[in-house]
Amino acid sequence: MDGTQTVLVVEASIVMLADLTAATVIFKKYLSTRRKSVLAFSLAWIFDFIFVLASAFQDVGWLEVVGLISLPLFAGLMFYGSVLFMGEESLGIRHGNLGKMGLMPVMFMFYMYATYYYTNNALWTATVAASFGISGVFVVGAGTLLWDVREIYHSAVKYLSMGIIFFGLHLIPASILGIHTWYMPVGFTLSTVLIVEMAWAMLRLVHMDTFENISKSVPSEIDMSPGVMVIDQKSYIQLKSVLANSPVLAFIRNVSDIPETWTYYFVTTVPFERAAKTLNPTDLAKMVEISYRYMEKVSASGGRGVVVIDCPEYLAVYNSWESLMKFLSKLRDIVVINNGTLILVVEKTSFDPQRYSQLVRLME
Repeated sequence: MDGTQTVLVVEASIVMLADLTAATVIFKKYLSTRRKSVLAFSLAWIFDFIFVLASAFQDVGWLEVVGLISLPLFAGLMFYGSVLFMGEESLGIRHGNLGKMGLMPVMFMFYMYATYYYTNNALWTATVAASFGISGVFVVGAGTLLWDVREIYHSAVKYLSMGIIFFGLHLIPASILGIHTWYMPVGFTLSTVLIVEMAWAMLRLVHMDTFENISKSVPSEIDMSPGVMVIDQKSYIQLKSVLANSPVLAFIRNVSDIPETWTYYFVTTVPFERAAKTLNPTDLAKMVEISYRYMEKVSASGGRGVVVIDCPEYLAVYNSWESLMKFLSKLRDIVVINNGTLILVVEKTSFDPQRYSQLVRLME
């Protein structure tokens, strides 16, 4: 075995390890979230593993066929998973992106003619080039769809989207130049780097707190009327025991005795670098965004969500009264539209009587 073959074997092993790791970890995430997009992504990595494994035995005819089919299956599942992901996040696919897909058949035919013209090899064009070309189209499409979610998942989805797009684009020259032996180590090294980057980015994405799909809701037997509840600390303590097994979303100052089923954010000005669930009290827009996604997901599952804010007084210290009222009014509307419940924990003596009355009237 010469040096080039050794490098290829090492890189193939790295890619297959990344594939299996991503498939296993992401499937475990599917078992806990039941998000169909996660299942599609997990299966996609399995087919990439099969593609790499089959590529190592190109002398065996049927394995070569398995490999050429596995790559489009990987691409198709990536694209399908991205479409499902958009739906789960309550985001529509932009018409512009769908419109561009209409150009793909014509572009694919030009690509096939160009490949045949360059290689003068009909069998290569109809098998390898076709498999790589159609896969590249749908992989790029998957990355393009995911790019629209960057405002929610930030750098995690940006890295994933760019990695998927570059991998899809890389398949185009690979299908043309791959007929030359000199290109194999170059192309495979590039594939290795991109696959590892994609696997890392996807694992990072599915482990973000905001990725958890809240498919449960408040049990129907709990008397929790839709709308807004303004309660004091004593009632709040009792309510926590009632909602102990419900997937409540909470923005809180008191982090003690929080039920394990609750998703909570500690509202603080202290920049805890290691604390993933902290929010600055001035970041009211972020609280609205998180609440909107939560209520949309619960509502889509046919359930009823509950949002708790135990620190209106603290928010009033860092925001103007007008900003706070606009925030609470918007949050109330989001909750009411989705048939949920907003719980404000506030002592009557915390505000002057006029402001407290205004707050209660606004929440009606």
